Amino acid sequence: MNLVALAAKAGLAVMLLVAGSAKLADLASFAAAVRLLLTFRVPRGAVRAAALAVALTELVAGVASLVLPSAGWINPVVLALACGFVLVSGLGYLFHRGRSCRCFGALSNRRFDLAGIARSLAIAATAAVAMVRVPPAMTGIGPGSRTLLLASAAVVGLAAFSAARALGSARKLELETS
Repeated sequence: MNLVALAAKAGLAVMLLVAGSAKLADLASFAAAVRLLLTFRVPRGAVRAAALAVALTELVAGVASLVLPSAGWINPVVLALACGFVLVSGLGYLFHRGRSCRCFGALSNRRFDLAGIARSLAIAATAAVAMVRVPPAMTGIGPGSRTLLLASAAVVGLAAFSAARALGSARKLELETS
């Protein structure tokens, strides 16, 4: 069970890195998706700040979870984020069915639909598995390994950011020329 919990933790960490980085690549589009879920009028700057906070929270949680696998405090944070995904998927399905959720920025065309709810439930279940306490001996890594994990997280984040930026630009160009 310990290896399953560690695998769940690592998988979620990478997913959060990719999602947060991709959202940062096109923050305006993600802010528009956030605005969809608000039932009251909020200034654009506040919505953009909320979108930035979500993206940065995902990014920081992903990095912390990957680089500090023995830090138990991050597991409830990741579970809370995953439960938030379920809530957002459900509300999006109820009120904006078929609209883009921008959950991975331009990297996906995911929509608020039943499959999205199922995906978010699977993420929450995986986060629950990652809550299992793993013996420190299984997660004991040294400073050199942490540095390499941090460098790996930076590469994953930059790759996701670059890919999302390129896909977003390509889609905008495609819309302009059609």
